[in-house]
Amino acid sequence: MSAWAELVSGLVFGVAMVVVACNYRDVAWRIHGYMSNTIGANRLLTPTTMRFVCGALATVSVVSVAFGLAGSE
Repeated sequence: MSAWAELVSGLVFGVAMVVVACNYRDVAWRIHGYMSNTIGANRLLTPTTMRFVCGALATVSVVSVAFGLAGSE
C-alpha cells in the first residue's frame, strides 16, 4: 500500500473511532446491543468500555498518522 493510502486509511479509522468514543448517534450503545444479542458479551462489552477502547484506538491512530506525515517529508 502506498504511503498516502496508508495515511488516509489511518485517518479514516481514527475518525471512526472518535465517533464511537464520543458516542455520536448512540453508536456505542448500538455496538453494545449488537454484541450482547449475538455473542452474549453484555457484561464485558459495556458502552463505557466501548467508548474507552475506541478512544484509545483513535488516539493511537491519529498519533500514528501524525508521525507518518512528519516522517514523509
